[in-house]
Amino acid sequence: MSTLHRLFAATAFASALGALATPTLAAPNDCASRGGYWEHRSETMEQHHKRLHTALKLTPEQESAWTRLVDAVPPPTAPDVGKADDWSKLTTPERADRMMERMKAHQARMADHLAAMKAFYGVLTATQKKTFDDFHAGPRAGMDGKREGRGNPRAAP
Repeated sequence: MSTLHRLFAATAFASALGALATPTLAAPNDCASRGGYWEHRSETMEQHHKRLHTALKLTPEQESAWTRLVDAVPPPTAPDVGKADDWSKLTTPERADRMMERMKAHQARMADHLAAMKAFYGVLTATQKKTFDDFHAGPRAGMDGKREGRGNPRAAP
């Protein structure tokens, strides 16, 4: 009877594990299907801007430069890579050309952001520059495997 009891318990346990794992196996694991990834990124960026704005204690004269800086930051969106079929029809040099076009577009957006950042940085006081530098020093939260809040000046209060 003891062997039968152990067999029944092991079968029940395995069945329970299988039932718990089924939803995990059924859910696709790609970024697009998770939904909300890019919305989460936008919210995170917005929270960062709010924390930075509060920490800088901007004067009314500095607000227009702040607005230009924030407007120069493109919202995080899913990369437009095109259809897989389109890429599969291209030759390797054609794919490389498309990648180069994307890189140039990204570089142009970064140049606009850098110009706005330099203009904004130029209107800050020495104390504000220190705060701005502290907010952007080191790896970003989540990029180094650590969570915000552990000695991070950008962490929420």
